[in-house]
Amino acid sequence: MLETYFPAPKMLKHLRSGPGGPYLDGFADLLERAGYSPAIAVRYLRAAAHLGHFVHDQGGTLACIDLTAFSEHLRTCRCPRHKGGRRNHHTVFGAKHFRDFLVAAGVCQPAAAAPEPEEPELVAHFKHWLRKHRGAADPTIRLYARDAGSFIAALGEDPCRWNAAGIRGFLMERAGRSGKATLEKQVTSMRVLLRYLAAQGRCQADLDKAVPGYACWHLAEMPRYLTAEQVNCLIAACDGDSSGRRRDRAILLLLVRLGVRAGDVAQLRLADIEWETGSLRVSGKSRCQVRLPLPQDAGDAILAYLECRPSACKSDYVFLRNIAPYRPLLNGGSVSSIVKHLMKRAGVISPVKGAHALRHTAATEMLRHGVPLEKIGLVLRHRSADTTAYYAKADIAALKQVALPWPEALSC
Repeated sequence: MLETYFPAPKMLKHLRSGPGGPYLDGFADLLERAGYSPAIAVRYLRAAAHLGHFVHDQGGTLACIDLTAFSEHLRTCRCPRHKGGRRNHHTVFGAKHFRDFLVAAGVCQPAAAAPEPEEPELVAHFKHWLRKHRGAADPTIRLYARDAGSFIAALGEDPCRWNAAGIRGFLMERAGRSGKATLEKQVTSMRVLLRYLAAQGRCQADLDKAVPGYACWHLAEMPRYLTAEQVNCLIAACDGDSSGRRRDRAILLLLVRLGVRAGDVAQLRLADIEWETGSLRVSGKSRCQVRLPLPQDAGDAILAYLECRPSACKSDYVFLRNIAPYRPLLNGGSVSSIVKHLMKRAGVISPVKGAHALRHTAATEMLRHGVPLEKIGLVLRHRSADTTAYYAKADIAALKQVALPWPEALSC
């Protein structure tokens, strides 16, 4: 397999002479199957051979590879037939991938994982309750568990001893050194934890009412959305026949036509698309699954992407990374990053960047076309009608029809 990348016999002899030589052909086959370009594969194979020679010179074996020592060696490397590797991230990545390949083959011992801090029993039970009874997503569970740990460390491990004064004092102290978003999350986390403890009989009832509210006016801001011209510029920025451009176009149209969340797009699977009925299944917050109509242009964009979707990955997730190793996007942060890059490429200037701006855009666009607020709420899967009413402020023409004249203006 090495002959595919290194036709020179002298170079092949050098690569196979080190301790890693017997495993380089298998590593090369793995890189090809994972979809790495020939140029990247050559760099990673050189890095693998370099790592093998380094381990041999240090008197070690491939059974125990120290990547930290190898990275330090690269700073002043003067190894023959190796070009140092200083400030060359491909060498570091190639060595890491080769070590992972050897671990999977049973040749190398896996790196010792850092010991995780011991989690309080109360937090573990709280996480289980959030997952089973609230249907919370993993990022939400991690956030609530982290905050719960800080509450327990500050207020004590026995919730029966907690009182209103201690809770308010803890949050007021945090308010002086936390931002708005952080404090709002901590207030919510504290209330959820106290309600859980009260339901379990482990703290005073109604203690969650002692949590002070953060002084902000809910839904007071105007919806932050893109204009029709800006949306057209974003769509035009996806023109092209490459796999990346087709993927970005499909993701963009799903976001702007249906107002789905970034996480919904990342988690979309092939089985969720029902081509016969022209709909798709979306599992949003609290594992609530709904069917949404699939717009014609979004469906065509998905089909165009599937025609050139990387075949190296056998995953049933619809959208994959554009570069090797090909794997699913899996989280909403990746989708938001794609939208941010599209905005930069299209020259779209917006006060808010990311996928959520397109969710606001979809809602305001439906409102302009006369879609009732309750139906917009169904599409966006809002739990409260007040959340959907937030978008009514964007329809200035409709608001003028229901606005009463100012009293002083009638007397003039």
